[in-house]
Amino acid sequence: MRCRLASTTGLCTRTPRSIVVSMLNDTAAFNSTGVAEDQVTLVGLFNQLLALLFPIWPWEPFIVMPFALEILRAKRKTGLSVGFVTIFAAVFCLAHGVGFVQAIDTVFYGGSGICACALPGAPDDIDTKAMCNMMAIHIFLMLLMGVFFARIALSPSRRVPVGGLEAVYCSRAALFFVVGGVSQGIPYWAVTFQYPERFEEFMRADGFYSARGITPGAVEFVSPLVWIVYGLYSYGELMSLVDSAGNTANDKASVGGALPPMV
Repeated sequence: MRCRLASTTGLCTRTPRSIVVSMLNDTAAFNSTGVAEDQVTLVGLFNQLLALLFPIWPWEPFIVMPFALEILRAKRKTGLSVGFVTIFAAVFCLAHGVGFVQAIDTVFYGGSGICACALPGAPDDIDTKAMCNMMAIHIFLMLLMGVFFARIALSPSRRVPVGGLEAVYCSRAALFFVVGGVSQGIPYWAVTFQYPERFEEFMRADGFYSARGITPGAVEFVSPLVWIVYGLYSYGELMSLVDSAGNTANDKASVGGALPPMV
């Protein structure tokens, strides 16, 4: 879904269909990195910023994040884990707003959107249309989750509640890591389903997003899977806590008992 360049002018051949579309998809010359040289549109301006961020995106720390949080829990610092997950999820997810205009461009106007800058490592001979659409969905999901966590983070009484921290942590971790992992994974899954015979090539090559040798595609592919597995593990832990609280309530013959608070 990349912008096709006219061989003589180097300009995108898409024609804006309205003033709104023009704001999103105004024609501009693209350089070798896929970023508009003449940054005169909203998409161009945001993509210029993202072109600086994607090559330094810290995929490796994302892989170890769940393990670090479990270490904190093991050291009975669950409150710290709750606060970190809540605030990090709010900030991290809302930061995806930088790609909101591009996601709209892709889904509603058929533009290149965020793909102009987000796939510097993608091979030139693959069709990235499905990957671009999945990236747009990723943006929408992360923003919705960001709003949810921001409302919690802005409430001192809910950010780190007084009791039931284990259940609170497990519920928030389950939501954040499952939704975050799935939404980060679907772009890679889309292109993998398109080209299953090239899976090994994609995993060995530089990552589509980072385009750096120290971060091969396998790292970018595995990172979301680690999040999903940890999110499902957290959900299992939450269900165990709920069952335990329910059994205790029944033993005490107290209707409803004291089920642990969730989010």
